Amino acid sequence: MVDVCNTNTLNCLNNGQCAVDTILNTTYCECASCYGGSVCEHTISSQSQIDTIYVYLIVSIIGLFVSLLNNILGLELFIGCSRVRRTNCGIYLIVYSIVSILSSILFAVNQSVKYYLDKIPKSDLSHYPPYQCYFAKIGYNTLVYVCIWLSACIAVERGLIVSWNSKTNATRWRSICTIIFLSAVACGSITPMIIYKCDWGNIPSLQTMRLILVWFSTVAGLSTYVLAILLILISFARRIRRYGTENGSFIKTYLKLFYSHLFIFIPPIAYAVGYIPYTIVNNTQDTNQLYFQCGISMVEFIVKVLIESLQGVPPVLTWLLFIYPSKVYMTEYYMNTWSGQRLARIVMFFRENHEKKHNVCPTTMDLINDERSRLNWSRFMMTGTGLIMSPRRELTQMPVRPVEG
Repeated sequence: MVDVCNTNTLNCLNNGQCAVDTILNTTYCECASCYGGSVCEHTISSQSQIDTIYVYLIVSIIGLFVSLLNNILGLELFIGCSRVRRTNCGIYLIVYSIVSILSSILFAVNQSVKYYLDKIPKSDLSHYPPYQCYFAKIGYNTLVYVCIWLSACIAVERGLIVSWNSKTNATRWRSICTIIFLSAVACGSITPMIIYKCDWGNIPSLQTMRLILVWFSTVAGLSTYVLAILLILISFARRIRRYGTENGSFIKTYLKLFYSHLFIFIPPIAYAVGYIPYTIVNNTQDTNQLYFQCGISMVEFIVKVLIESLQGVPPVLTWLLFIYPSKVYMTEYYMNTWSGQRLARIVMFFRENHEKKHNVCPTTMDLINDERSRLNWSRFMMTGTGLIMSPRRELTQMPVRPVEG
């Protein structure tokens, strides 16, 4: 049998192999991975083994469900409880929850339309590029940056409360004015992009302005976070200097104060974990290489999806980041919300069954002193109500007794 490839002048490039089509009696090139064309002359930059659009559609649906669950539970507390609603932090958290829900909806809608367009090429979606500009490039990104700013404002507000007590929280005008200012900045930033329909590739000045706004929103938000954290840490040192240390140990007393105010540091840590990995990966890879480059392994693909998805995690976890870590907010949640009361009954039911199974009969004082017993109603009534009902106490401030030397 004659080897047709040896008698053919077909020259396959980039390690392509000559092959024979026995039906048509012709030769063709079988290209190696990430190459295409009649003689494998074209380089394929993006991977095609995994349906990336479908993966992100699933991610967006999961994110929307988690966002609705967390933010609706949060809004039930922030709006329904007047002792939270009348504070600056409460105003910030109400707007934060609403913005987070809107951002999750926009992301899910954009991914759904993109998937529909990819699977049904003949569909009438001729206006999708402008919609993608409005939904994803402008809408979703702007709302995420607003969440970063609001979260930073909450950290600053808590820092002011810890440093100068509740006098800085006597009025809500500061939060209202801040929200109006942030709204004006956001509207002014997106107006040129709406006018030019995100066509910054052909307008260098628009591209430059977009980069400046992205860096400003990210760096300024993170800088505000750092300022708030430094303010809180300095206030710890001032408090120790004023009231003394515990058993003569400055470090032990400082760590005790840090632990009692740990709920303040959880949102900044969550945002750092969400954005730092993607920033490192995106800035260290080759500029000519796509994020999901051709030839990527399944493990690397999963890791990169998780890293990129982490950026959207903090805005959807409002309840877990701002309510659950705070003992005062959790007290309000269990005592004054419908979902909190039902959840408390469920947890108490399982707790009582666990104690009966192990023949544990704790006393009231044991339950109060046990950190894990904060779901117990008696502890709420003994430690939470007094703090909540105090008119001169801010809900975001943890009670810390002066430490005598």
